[in-house]
Amino acid sequence: MRICVVSYHSSPLEPVGSGKSGGMSIVLRSLYQRLARFADVDIFVHGHERITKMGQRIRVIQMQKPQAHAFSEGIFNYHTIRGYDLVHTHYWLSGIIGLQLKQLLKIPWLHTLHTVEVLKTIPKDKTRIGIEEEIIRSCDLVVSPTEQEAGAIKALYPDAKAIAVPHGVDTWQFRPSQDGHKNILFVGRIDPIKGIHLLIDALRLVKQDINLTVVGGPSKGADNFDEIKTYAAGLPVDFVGQVRHEELADYYKEAAMLVVPSFYESFGLVGLEAMASARPVIGFLHTGLRETVSDEAGVLVKMGVRNLARAIEGLARDNQLRHRLGNSGRRKALLYDWSNIAHKYKDIYEKIIQE
Repeated sequence: MRICVVSYHSSPLEPVGSGKSGGMSIVLRSLYQRLARFADVDIFVHGHERITKMGQRIRVIQMQKPQAHAFSEGIFNYHTIRGYDLVHTHYWLSGIIGLQLKQLLKIPWLHTLHTVEVLKTIPKDKTRIGIEEEIIRSCDLVVSPTEQEAGAIKALYPDAKAIAVPHGVDTWQFRPSQDGHKNILFVGRIDPIKGIHLLIDALRLVKQDINLTVVGGPSKGADNFDEIKTYAAGLPVDFVGQVRHEELADYYKEAAMLVVPSFYESFGLVGLEAMASARPVIGFLHTGLRETVSDEAGVLVKMGVRNLARAIEGLARDNQLRHRLGNSGRRKALLYDWSNIAHKYKDIYEKIIQE
């Protein structure tokens, strides 16, 4: 089985935590490193012309072709040599390329949206909504990380074929340790959609002695990093900046809880990492955390600063509750180990190729 993966927006080689690099880079690297046990995988990304091997059966092919047509033609040239069995595009920008590859390669095409513009609670890009609709209606299968999102896609586009396959977590890298300090952890880009300012506002209301550790850098082109630091002035907030994903587990070990104050989160990979580390998660009910975290592994509240503050105070003063939620989260996270998720994709790939 030979798989052509297209990820114009993000590369598995990128460091995680700043720019536009985040959960998607982790998904690409973690999933395909394991799928390479069953298939030969070429991952096409935008960048300087270079081929990088990530293992015996997996290559990252960078192509410096800004236009979708030229990028598609470049992939077609590789297809004439490799003979791919299936195309899997990630994110809507790659889906534009997928629309062209459908005509050029004439092989099955899967698409993972990662985020769906029409479902976001923030102002929407109408152009992107139209393109995503065309992608959803044209591809052979839409893959969503949550049942909620897959259901919403099928409701909006009844003729679309959509299924849910969750993202995973490395349960060896992220594993339990002794209870950390009584501090809050935030992991993510310093981006307005991630809601870091809501967490800072909540911290002002928390009466207990508790610190906040912020891990992550600014979004590419954003100038709000210094603004957020100024906004948090006088509060016990430590801005760590970007760290390598391999180092992130240490921050979960030092934390009492993870808070994910995002306005929109299609899945919430950091929530799964916290669960695997036996740390409870606080987040908003309307996000993708609802399917992974639920009441078993954390506290999900309606959007609001006071609700966040109450949830933080409740976990901070109740050691037994933190331990119970953390242990329950760890058990649930084991089901999401990347090896299990890779097997799900293997079965999906084989089925759609045979059809």
